[in-house]
Amino acid sequence: MELFETPTVRLSLYNKGTTIREIAQERTRSKTEPNRTDLEDPFFIYDLGDVVSKDNQWKKSLPHVQSFYAVKCNPDPVFLRLLIGLDRGFDCGSRKEIETVLDLGASPDRIIFAHPFKQESHLRFAREKGVRLMTFDTGEELHKVKRVYPEARLLLRVVFDDSSCYMNLGVKFGCRESEVRPLLELAKDLGLCIYGVCFHIGTQAGNPRVFREAIRYTRPIIDKGRRLGLDMKLLDIGGGFPGRLYPEEPFEKFAEAVREALEENFPPSSGVRVIAEPGAFYTRSAGYLVANVMAKRIYKSRGNKDTYHTVNDSTDKAISMYYLNVGVFNAFNGPAAQFVPTFFEYPEPLHPKESGEKQQLKPSCLWGPTCHPKDVIFDKCMMPEMESGDFVMFHDMGGYVTSCASGFNGYEVPPMSYIAPKDSRPLLERIFSA
Repeated sequence: MELFETPTVRLSLYNKGTTIREIAQERTRSKTEPNRTDLEDPFFIYDLGDVVSKDNQWKKSLPHVQSFYAVKCNPDPVFLRLLIGLDRGFDCGSRKEIETVLDLGASPDRIIFAHPFKQESHLRFAREKGVRLMTFDTGEELHKVKRVYPEARLLLRVVFDDSSCYMNLGVKFGCRESEVRPLLELAKDLGLCIYGVCFHIGTQAGNPRVFREAIRYTRPIIDKGRRLGLDMKLLDIGGGFPGRLYPEEPFEKFAEAVREALEENFPPSSGVRVIAEPGAFYTRSAGYLVANVMAKRIYKSRGNKDTYHTVNDSTDKAISMYYLNVGVFNAFNGPAAQFVPTFFEYPEPLHPKESGEKQQLKPSCLWGPTCHPKDVIFDKCMMPEMESGDFVMFHDMGGYVTSCASGFNGYEVPPMSYIAPKDSRPLLERIFSA
């Protein structure tokens, strides 16, 4: 592969038609070179071409919705620098996230401080840097903003959850319908700028129609605010868009629902600008994790006595227990950990055994490397036979993985390597050589 290198990024350019599997196989073969000290160490592969493709998909499907990437999803500086070059905005939830994107070259007017509850020192920092757009959902927060940053432009966050989401946010953030008018009236009395409304239907949404319903729900709120004399001209439809390689519902279905709802409720004549906060949509399918089987043992289950790491469909059944050098702390941590079977796919062996017959799948358990007894990635899965030293690859590892990971027990977050298709070189040169 051809090397692309600047003072800020080093990545490999691959030919059109090359698969990630082939790239990972080449990388693991090179690890067998003599005198290497990282022979079996895990690593991430981030495909920048996938991010560019997702951005093109967004612009084609939702041309009138400006995207503000959710930094919490993956704050990798190479991703952030790429998105800045693609003229994206940023959803930040803390001083550190704001500082990070500003230092990389983002403009303050392309940042939304999208946390309804803000530490006062973080709020002062936002004022110092000129980041005006932010969210709120309580009267207490309005009084804080009045005291610390009265020039801020505020979006009222309302609750509208998707019950099919794997993680609903309304239990923690957002105001109920009965609270809307009192908050708008308080903001007017305080002389604050209520600039619009925002919502977030939840993480990994499964029902595109919820966007249509949520957008319809916000129109009367904006009308109510305008009747009170508030200059409400922005709608933030949040995140929840699918980012997996093979989503249950394609992004186009979500985009169609959003377009139809906006045409019905917020046509150009409404004077309302629309933004969104996609995170995993941009980066999840761009990430791949390559891990090594560092140990193996065959375990005999004993009926229902062993409930955590065995398959209990019969007694005395052999379970192949594989111990990987990544686990729930350094790669599968955070909110996604409780949804491992739905957030993460089973890995595929990178170098399958040569055989004329299709490999048989066997009951298996995939453990992480630490000494913690709950460091288990998949307690019940079907995998082909593997041996110590084999490599496996997980896909869809670009969202909420490294941002939630830790170095517990000395097993650090795996290092990142970056790739992109060769035909993207002019774009990469423009962005990373600037």
